Amino acid sequence: MKNSKRKYIIVLCIILSILYMIFAFHPLNTEIHFVPVWAIDSSRTSFSKDEEIPEELYENAIPFKLGQTLGYFTDNGKILMSKTFPYKASITDSQYVMYGTDSAQMPFFNPKGEELGKINGYGFPYFSGDRKFLFLPGGSSFSKLGDDGSIQWTYEGYAPITAFSSSEKRSVVGLAEGNIISFTEDGEIDQEFKPVGSAYKVILGAAVSNNGEYVAAVSGQDEQRFILAEKVNGYMEVVFHKYLGSDSNRQLLVKFSRDENYIYFNYEGGIGIVNTKTHRFSQIPIKGHILSIKESEQNGIVFILSKNEKTYTVSAVELFDIFRGSFSFEADSAFIAVKDDSLFVGRDSRICKMTVTNK
Repeated sequence: MKNSKRKYIIVLCIILSILYMIFAFHPLNTEIHFVPVWAIDSSRTSFSKDEEIPEELYENAIPFKLGQTLGYFTDNGKILMSKTFPYKASITDSQYVMYGTDSAQMPFFNPKGEELGKINGYGFPYFSGDRKFLFLPGGSSFSKLGDDGSIQWTYEGYAPITAFSSSEKRSVVGLAEGNIISFTEDGEIDQEFKPVGSAYKVILGAAVSNNGEYVAAVSGQDEQRFILAEKVNGYMEVVFHKYLGSDSNRQLLVKFSRDENYIYFNYEGGIGIVNTKTHRFSQIPIKGHILSIKESEQNGIVFILSKNEKTYTVSAVELFDIFRGSFSFEADSAFIAVKDDSLFVGRDSRICKMTVTNK
């Protein structure tokens, strides 16, 4: 009797041990590794003045802006063009413009330095992809520009513009009075709404998805909140909102992921992430102000550049909201860019390439 009971206990222990190993087993977490590849001086071009630069290098050029210097470089560490500018500039993959405080005519160029057109009028140019805009003096109006810099249409408002975003389908502005206005490609206002729920109505950050179906914003003071609006039956409806628990009094970055499944936004104390399909919400603490969010083209990692006083931090986030690591450095200016599985970090006058691997 005792032997059979002992056998029963042994068998039970073996079964429980097997079950424990099955259900408790999980693979060891991989770690993200940043492996330096090269570092270059962004203030010096890699080619002589008379040297012919292959066309394909320009087609895949990566733009940069560090302090008062802008230009383009290649994946293998060649500076194609580097120029200093006295006041401000805007640059994208395909074009750039430099301007002063009282510029009445502003030529813009492609990465080769060839003039593409001129912007005639006073204001502040803003380039986004192949799209060009001119924010007019006074801060409450802007114009959409054509390929040659000519004005296609103009919105004239009375409330200061505090947020702006442009995609292939639409443009949106956020106003100091709390309104969000959506424009079609032809400049027609197709939607206007005001998020409520805060004591003071102001839009501090806004974004529109590439397909034009989503608009997201951080709004208000005294119970600041994030809102996600979706086009339903032709009209924008708020489908998700979240009070943030703390207020920021400066402009905040809001950005959709490439596949539009996620929206990232800056709040006082970190970054918020929302799944646009399930409305799942997550927060990751990050010190300082978020300057840039870049999404890797291959491994699904999102890189976040933030600044706290003179310290810049690059943070890596994977699979929606898994914080994978970060590194920090002190600089007067910085930027990040991504291409394939590589991360490019600019620090003052230096640009460094890193490959990103999971091990």
